[in-house]
Formats: sequence, C-alpha cells, structure tokens
Amino acid sequence: MRSITAFMASILVLLSLLPGCGFRLAGSADVPTGLQNVSVHGVSSGRELVHLVQESLRSGEINVVEPDHAAIHLDIVSEEMAREVLSLDASGKAREYDLMLDVSFGVRHAQHSDSQRLQKIRIHRVLVFDKHDVLGSDEEEDQLLREMRREAAQRIVRRLKAAPLD
Repeated sequence: MRSITAFMASILVLLSLLPGCGFRLAGSADVPTGLQNVSVHGVSSGRELVHLVQESLRSGEINVVEPDHAAIHLDIVSEEMAREVLSLDASGKAREYDLMLDVSFGVRHAQHSDSQRLQKIRIHRVLVFDKHDVLGSDEEEDQLLREMRREAAQRIVRRLKAAPLD
C-alpha cells in the first residue's frame, strides 16, 4: 500500500513539472492576434478541402468570417490529383500507384489586397491495387484521398499560424 502511495505521489510531482519544461499538447499553439478573423476561398473543384480548412481553423480557435470582415484572406488557388504507376504485376498490369495531391494556396492581408505569395503542398500516398477486389480498391483510393485532403488542410493551417503577419 505504501509503494502505491509513493508511486502516485511521484507521478503527481512529474506531472506538475511538465508545464515548466515547455511541454504542450499538439495543436495547442497560441493564435497570433492578427489571425483572429480569416476568410477562406477556394476553387469549385476543391470544396471539400475548403470545408476541411475552415473546420481546422475553427478547431484552432480562429474565427472563419465573411470576406468583408476578414483581416486575412486564404485563397486555395488549385487542387490537383494525380496517379502514377509504381509497379507492375507479372501480366503487366498496374499493381501499385503513387497518389499525389498538389495544393496551391495564397495568404493575403486585407490591407495589402494586391500582395499574395503562393505556396504549394504536395502529399504522396501509395495505393496497392488488388485486381481481385476492384470495388475495395476504389473505396481504399477514395479513403486515401480524403485523408490526403485532411492532411493538406492541417498543413495549410500550420503554415498560416507560422507565417509572419505584417
């Protein structure tokens, strides 16, 4: 019984030291003051990505507002998917594909509406194609594409938070 009490006390001491060493949970970064009101625009083909970016901004405690009320405008300029054959099976049919998602976006300030620096993100995933389960492979590809868009949205928000806001 004494050893359990001593163990619990040592755990409490260690937990109380964590904030002092700079430990933070992922995603708990402070939001810069100039990044409080953001407007997100996107190409018509990238509506899902725009929605994911808006969702990620809201979860990071950033207000997503209409363009008239925004201090920062985030423009998703393009979203392109590509698929490239990586390997072939014995009969010469594609066995593995490299799925690529390329996203171009720009950030502009409401005061400087003419200056926008484009940034690019490229995400890769490998898809193994099963010729005996074509429907399952199609579903797996759709799932990978959704995950790639989600990762792209998170990367965009991280870059937005890290960008200088002057």
